[in-house]
Amino acid sequence: MLYRPCLSIFLLGALCCLSAACAGKPAEPPPDPYDRGLVLTSPVPLPEDHQAFAQLTAQAAEHWRDMAVDVAERVYKAYADRDDLLEYPLYVAVPNNRPFTVAFYNFLRAELVSRGLQVSHSREAGSILLEYAVQTVPFDPSRFARYSPDGERGPGSNHEVVVQARMFHRNRFIMHCASVRYINDADLDLYKDPQAHDPLAESLRNVRIIRK
Repeated sequence: MLYRPCLSIFLLGALCCLSAACAGKPAEPPPDPYDRGLVLTSPVPLPEDHQAFAQLTAQAAEHWRDMAVDVAERVYKAYADRDDLLEYPLYVAVPNNRPFTVAFYNFLRAELVSRGLQVSHSREAGSILLEYAVQTVPFDPSRFARYSPDGERGPGSNHEVVVQARMFHRNRFIMHCASVRYINDADLDLYKDPQAHDPLAESLRNVRIIRK
């Protein structure tokens, strides 16, 4: 009954030889990322819509006043940051006579005066100019839809209004801001200046000609 110790010695010797062979084998180096033969892949970028957000709508004169308040606050802050400007009066320029433009002009001047700023009735030498521009932006009717309370899909507004205000003195900008709101399609004439050149409408006309 001597075969069991011999078998154990044989297995122990084989295990030692295997361990020695593994220990003597050099480890394979990691792949070189700069090797031209190595192809690195990445996921294909997929288009993703922007996250939905709420945007205000201008539907009443009170909303116009809110927009003027926002601009007046920015003008007041610009004056507060520049003590050297306090001695100069502020002149507000009105771009046209559209209902929104005139109302916004009156709201803005009232808000500026109520904050203690010097607002001149006519432009004076050395005065700081505050001007604003009103731009209506049309969209394709199919680009947007709203959901009514009963869950049915209905048409939404196809226009937005962009009001940009800028204040500068001696050819230097002091403040520049913009406000964007949806407007009702039926109210477009309250905002749009019929005399203003509309480059978007011109480009759309050219596109239709090319398609023909």
